[in-house]
Amino acid sequence: MNRILVAVGCVFAGLLIVALLNAILPGDSIAGRLLVNKSQAAAANGQIEERIDPLAVQTFLWIAFLVGLGEVVIRFLSAARETKQSGMRFLPEEPDVLLNAKDLVPIYRRVHQSKSRGFLPRLIERIVLQYQASKSVDRANMMLTSSLDLFGHEIDLRYNMLRFLAWLIPSLGFLGTVIGIILGLNIVAAQFTENAGQINLATVTGELSVAFYTTWLALLMASVLVFLTHIAQEAEEMALNRSAQYCLDHLINKLYEK
Repeated sequence: MNRILVAVGCVFAGLLIVALLNAILPGDSIAGRLLVNKSQAAAANGQIEERIDPLAVQTFLWIAFLVGLGEVVIRFLSAARETKQSGMRFLPEEPDVLLNAKDLVPIYRRVHQSKSRGFLPRLIERIVLQYQASKSVDRANMMLTSSLDLFGHEIDLRYNMLRFLAWLIPSLGFLGTVIGIILGLNIVAAQFTENAGQINLATVTGELSVAFYTTWLALLMASVLVFLTHIAQEAEEMALNRSAQYCLDHLINKLYEK
């Protein structure tokens, strides 16, 4: 699955969600201010009108969150594919079967022709090639161990984007809070100047409360994303462990040469 296409689709999905929330939620509701920073303001004619901020911090939070969810879905699908390959019976699973160098030739050909680049086929190919070259079970086992280290690092690298998004989302939330506090202080300064030292505390505290909505929303999104990331990474690592166990049980332990 192309990660770039998924990311672009998630960006448009985030914008669509923001547009729907702006259309559905009233401006005088807490949900409207919390989720999309939608509010109400008095117009010049005295009527109350809805105020929509398309460049609110919440918009960028939704985009980052949806991109993160897209990455998580890709990782779950990858883990599912890796798990499915353990049931493709690449190796003879009968307990009384022993394998020598000649027996490995059709096994390698079948794995290679499957055109699968998952963990299990690559492990089998590397172990078979190493054993064919060295005729040593110890070296085949060392190949399994070194390949597992490389695959574990490969899994870890796949989560760099998710780790970045898990950092970016709270940072955007804190940025929105700082912006809201600055705007609230500007209101205080304006009221102090216009009203000869008098300040409308209700207006000021209302603006400051909205300032903390972005942090609340960002922390909630980041918590969900981190939780799903840990589950997806655990699923991929378990799939790798199952592949290693499969190779150990049905290949390494069955190698035999007279």
